Amino acid sequence: MSYFLYVSYIAFLFCLGFCLKHFFYLIKLGVPKDLSQKAGNISAGIIYANTTAMLPTQKESAYKHLPTYSAGILFHIGSFMALFGFIILFFNAVWNFFIQHTILSILISIYLWISVGCGTGLIIKRIVSKKLRPISNLDDYISTFLVTLFQFFSALLFTIFSFHEFFYKFFSFELYNLIIIIYFFISSLLFLYLPFGKLKHVVYYFAARYHLGFFYGRRGTWPPKFKL
Repeated sequence: MSYFLYVSYIAFLFCLGFCLKHFFYLIKLGVPKDLSQKAGNISAGIIYANTTAMLPTQKESAYKHLPTYSAGILFHIGSFMALFGFIILFFNAVWNFFIQHTILSILISIYLWISVGCGTGLIIKRIVSKKLRPISNLDDYISTFLVTLFQFFSALLFTIFSFHEFFYKFFSFELYNLIIIIYFFISSLLFLYLPFGKLKHVVYYFAARYHLGFFYGRRGTWPPKFKL
């Protein structure tokens, strides 16, 4: 088991290193160069781009697909929760805290199972939707599948820690070791793939929102002054 643990940690550091490379590349590019005459507040535009502009009512069509939009939000939050769970594996004392505070572990596991359901639903929708299927590529499926699988085993681990006495009573320790090994294996695959697929938008998202806020804020378009 220790072999898979160390491999997953190396994969995580590899992923972190490439994400930092992307980040410093963006920093090196500097702020957008806009030659137009300033007509608005850039700071207000950037703030709006990262807050109110993300609401479904402010997007072109998200308000027409609220279940999918909500599932996406829950899925993203679940991804960060699962990542948090992986990071705290470095600290045994933290895991012992979750084992001792079962209510917190149960709440986290429940949310992660909901997030897994959202991820599964999003994958199915890409497959069956006549509108999404033509514009979906292999990276879309691999990325969503890996994150959903990562969340699945994270939820499973938190569930085991929530009901560890029941689990150890009815299941063998070998099964627990197998789950841990698969968890680290899936984690390694995810971290190795992340810097090269669409998942690297975890870095580019903030730059994209900054550029949008800068562009439309400078022109006085964001934040909107009135609604039609």
